[in-house]
Amino acid sequence: MISVLPTLVPVPDMPPEPQRIEFALPPALVLAGLGVLVVIIFTWHVCAVIIGRSRSRNPFRTAVILAIPMVVLVLSAGITDTLQRHRRDQQIETWRDLRRVTAREAADSLQDAYGFTFDRTTAYVPVVEQDWATDQPVTLADGTATTCWFATTDGHYTVTCGDTEDTATPLEPLHP
Repeated sequence: MISVLPTLVPVPDMPPEPQRIEFALPPALVLAGLGVLVVIIFTWHVCAVIIGRSRSRNPFRTAVILAIPMVVLVLSAGITDTLQRHRRDQQIETWRDLRRVTAREAADSLQDAYGFTFDRTTAYVPVVEQDWATDQPVTLADGTATTCWFATTDGHYTVTCGDTEDTATPLEPLHP
């Protein structure tokens, strides 16, 4: 039995794309929560001083003692959230750089296996399993210009060429 699998170009093994942070992460939420708690205590103390029901001997000192952690906690929450978002943005950019390199390598592998050349210098082929095919203009080995559709099926690429995805026919590898 002759196996066709060695000629199939595998879809690269990419890690999942990091997701953007939509809402603050737990460390920033904890700091913000503590900051809000101190704001409530500070407000309670100031209102008690204004009404004249403060039990503190030095209400100004108590207000300062409460104000300092309040400011520190709120600023720390903001800084922590900003740093977490910046770190995630860097992870996303690193993943996108890896995707570009991997897509170029996959495109080169497909050109070698099927004998066509991409008409664009920045050909896009999917590097993760997806449900839809991407179309790219190519020139086949015999010099015919056409559109090929690249899909991922069971961990390998399937290449079909034709005018539309529905009428495209499978392209055979050069060396079966």
